[in-house]
Amino acid sequence: MSAKKTLGTEIRGLRLQAKRSQRELADCVAKRLKEDDRSGFDFTYLSKIENDRLVPSAAVILALAAELNGNSDELLALAGKAPADLGEMLKKSEAARMFFRSALSTRLSEEDWKKLLKDIQRPK
Repeated sequence: MSAKKTLGTEIRGLRLQAKRSQRELADCVAKRLKEDDRSGFDFTYLSKIENDRLVPSAAVILALAAELNGNSDELLALAGKAPADLGEMLKKSEAARMFFRSALSTRLSEEDWKKLLKDIQRPK
């Protein structure tokens, strides 16, 4: 039986795949972060993330994804956060909010979402 996929297990897996220590990764991520987000980010903070004891900010998740060549959208989703560009679009566009709410209300399956995406991406 496989373990449940969480933000922590995914970050740990990507780090181990990249053959990096927590200390090394934490140092590199801290350098990527703005001064405000960097405060307190070290290997102990990373350990708490990997052990699912805390959920970091979106900025930290994006820095981790960049350092580990991970899928930032997937990591944000595992953390229960939306990508900033998606959030901005939903803030700005009433039509986008209506479209998404309408799609949600139909209780689409994963396959239905994929078909809808394929239909939207089809060349005209």
